[in-house]
Amino acid sequence: MLSYLLTNKKDILFIWWNITKGSIIMNFRQLRGVFFKAGKMQFPEQKNLVRQLGADSMVLLKNSDLLPINRGKIALFGAGAVDTVCCGIYYNYVYTDKNVSIKEGLLENGFTFTTDSWLEKMEKSLKQEEKVLKNQAEDKLFSGRRAYVEEVPISVADMAEAILGTDTCIYVIRRQATYEDIGSLEYQLTEEEHENIKLISGSFKNVILVLNSGMIELSSVARMKNVKAIILMGIPGMEAGNSLADVLTGIVNPSGRLTSTWAKKYKDYSTCYNATKRKDTSKEIDYKEGIYVGYRYFDAFDVAPLYPFGYGLSYTNFRIDARYFEASWMGGVVIRVKVTNTGAVSGRQVVQVYCSQPEDKLDKPYQILVGFGKTGKLKPGESEEITMKIPIMQLCSFDEENSQWIMEKGDYLFRIGDNSRNTNLSAKLVLDKRTVYKRVTEVISPKKNLEFLTPPPRTLEKTGYIFSTSLSGDDFNSENKVVVPTKSFTTLVPEGSNYVSYVNSNPYEIPFRAEEKIEYVKPCGTTTFFDVIKEKITMEEFVSSLSPEILARIVSGELNESKLQNENRFGFDFRFDRNKLEVAARTTSQFATTLGIPGVTIADGPSGLHLKGVYCTCYPSPMNMAQTWDMGAMVRMGRAYGREMEHYGIDYCLAPSLNIVRNPMKCIAYELYSEDPSLSGIMGAGFIMGVKRYEGRNVIIKNLPTINQENFRRDVNINVSSRAFGEIYLRSFSVCQFTGQPAGVLSSTNSINGEPACSQRGLNTDIIRNDWGFKGFVMSDWGSDTEKSYDLHAGCDLIMPGYNPDKILESMMETAPTFEEDGYVSVVETAYLYDIPMIRYENWGSFMLDKDGKDKVVAKVPSDIEISEKALKAEKEGLCKIETEMDGTKTITYFGIDRGAYFALGELQQAVIHILSAIKDSAAMKKLMEHAKI
Repeated sequence: MLSYLLTNKKDILFIWWNITKGSIIMNFRQLRGVFFKAGKMQFPEQKNLVRQLGADSMVLLKNSDLLPINRGKIALFGAGAVDTVCCGIYYNYVYTDKNVSIKEGLLENGFTFTTDSWLEKMEKSLKQEEKVLKNQAEDKLFSGRRAYVEEVPISVADMAEAILGTDTCIYVIRRQATYEDIGSLEYQLTEEEHENIKLISGSFKNVILVLNSGMIELSSVARMKNVKAIILMGIPGMEAGNSLADVLTGIVNPSGRLTSTWAKKYKDYSTCYNATKRKDTSKEIDYKEGIYVGYRYFDAFDVAPLYPFGYGLSYTNFRIDARYFEASWMGGVVIRVKVTNTGAVSGRQVVQVYCSQPEDKLDKPYQILVGFGKTGKLKPGESEEITMKIPIMQLCSFDEENSQWIMEKGDYLFRIGDNSRNTNLSAKLVLDKRTVYKRVTEVISPKKNLEFLTPPPRTLEKTGYIFSTSLSGDDFNSENKVVVPTKSFTTLVPEGSNYVSYVNSNPYEIPFRAEEKIEYVKPCGTTTFFDVIKEKITMEEFVSSLSPEILARIVSGELNESKLQNENRFGFDFRFDRNKLEVAARTTSQFATTLGIPGVTIADGPSGLHLKGVYCTCYPSPMNMAQTWDMGAMVRMGRAYGREMEHYGIDYCLAPSLNIVRNPMKCIAYELYSEDPSLSGIMGAGFIMGVKRYEGRNVIIKNLPTINQENFRRDVNINVSSRAFGEIYLRSFSVCQFTGQPAGVLSSTNSINGEPACSQRGLNTDIIRNDWGFKGFVMSDWGSDTEKSYDLHAGCDLIMPGYNPDKILESMMETAPTFEEDGYVSVVETAYLYDIPMIRYENWGSFMLDKDGKDKVVAKVPSDIEISEKALKAEKEGLCKIETEMDGTKTITYFGIDRGAYFALGELQQAVIHILSAIKDSAAMKKLMEHAKI
């Protein structure tokens, strides 16, 4: 602390001044965060990895024989030159000891500038705005929110200085990560940017445009003659400036490729007309584009993009030759290609394989990405063979009418190339009959009629001489590939106990009702969780010994938990100190030294660990990492990430984010990997593999599903076809889960086809567990405003960031509402984050409001008390009747359903089993056992 006081006088004076002025703008939590900032990165050598990954993730979009350039004197303009965006905000934000701006990176790598005067003005403007930001609330000071700095105009004097001694200018456009509704600023150049680019291109022979952003409308400047090079820098992590310098000078030959289609204009995207914005009052979005998202739409409807999916240039050239092709039901499709560097410098190439499926009953995209691979660094004239294995499931389509995954009869044409618009037809798979690959239960379907896009008929093409093989539908047996819904659950009861189901006889129909079955197990009331790990007892036997009060606390996050006195089954005392860092969440640790159940620590951070006030490595954004098209790069990032998780005692990280990008010109597209689900899933799986190299470390993939609607309403309802849901929005999760095996899945706060995602049993049980074989836990998202017992019944096991366990227990008994004096029930809102309560519920007990319900409850309001606005609103909605008595008192009669005891013990036990099954392999579990010395 003393060293901090000596070296950070300005911060201390700033805090002291605010306290003495009577305006304590920082609570102790914030203050602790400031003091923690005095530390250093534990693994500074990982900056070299960030620098490499950042350079590999950049996409060269245009190069008219300009790049690479030599070090020396250049002009440097653009707000992003000094105000470089290195990472995202909120849960994407990573505290670092140093983010390298573009200006700093170029200076460190041998460049000098003719624009020092303009850069100084830009830096001064930035510092002034940052001072204003420091005086604002915690969500802006500690969550990565950036000062919005307008670009300083380029004066005549600035330009006169800039052109002295150089004919090359770099102009940096940056877009700050934000959740605000900023309209067209997300995807259009500002008037100032337009004018500056025109001014610069008229003054310099060589202009390099650097995009420190996601995709924007670029057609007007991409055609400019003197704009000879364009680089999509994206959001490349803490070494941003150094990574860019490596690409500009040719130390790194750019090998990044686009993971979303770059349209000529925003309105070219199929999704732009049915997206809403933050300030819209609409609570519904219809995904009318169906399966035609991204390149699937551009190809099928023949819309020319500015840059196609998979596009990216290099400083060298490559030739791709197909060498081998085979297919079988068990082994899938195997393709081998030879890649040769035919250019003059070393480089890497991305090979992409697309498949055009036959059209019969179902309409199809023109092509879908089914496989990809990336070479190592090839010297001029050097070759490498890449083998790609494509599972048959990748070639299947979803038949909504019959709830089947099928392959339709016909020719499956395989195209190989380096982007979706530059491929060669190389192989053909012929299927002789329509074949059902898997039968599933219809669980996700829209409740309203949706008019979907229909593509024009596809033109038949001649294949010529290519590799060819065939499959026979009779050789595939799908009889055992049937996924049926789970219609029952099991309550575990110790032998000798008397337990009678109270939910089977309850007339109330809980959504997705299931039958309760009772299974008697060996009593083991003196055992601990350690005994499960040592295989002395089964998980089911241990869980059956836990009281409902204990179970309810295990399924609730630690935040605002209530303590419970419970017996110490160890028979001795030992100490266990939990992780004290400020993290996203923890599970309860109050049973660690009594039952042997540790609390696990969960941290945010798709781009690096988000630990308040603790310096960690800030990696390239998910968008950038996906642009490497390199699963090995994801493994390396995950391994470095896991190293820091181990050091700081983090069990799980909330990453990767696997939702697809519906519209890459929206400002937070950088949080996601791609518009293609297979690419997203594979890259996410690589990250998981890296993290899991460290024992006890794992991930929670997110957000299942459809967190890509661009309006950020927690209560928005997404109407989507079951085909699009399966082929587009779920596929990335299934691919990643099957390959990477995460510890958990984070659900979403929105509804899908009229039902909250975390309350859908068909999604959280039938699809995730029965179909995919997922063995971990499902976790609710922060602030999900749902009936938690419904969530648990549906298969959502862990409530985050916390909850009142007594509210869960209430649903297992008959409970009356708790009314306030104003005639409405008491409402609990707590754990605020960015002005939104993360924990919220109304104390209706077993009673559920329903204007058509046959049951009633009555509240009395004294004559001198005003009736609650909520009650008045309920009256307008037909949910209650308000009558004034002769003495002035008011009687409020609420209509609804008395649900009684509707949530079963077995469902609570099932959630705990899922949670503990993951915790037993966690680092926290190992640490606890070491402390107990057992």
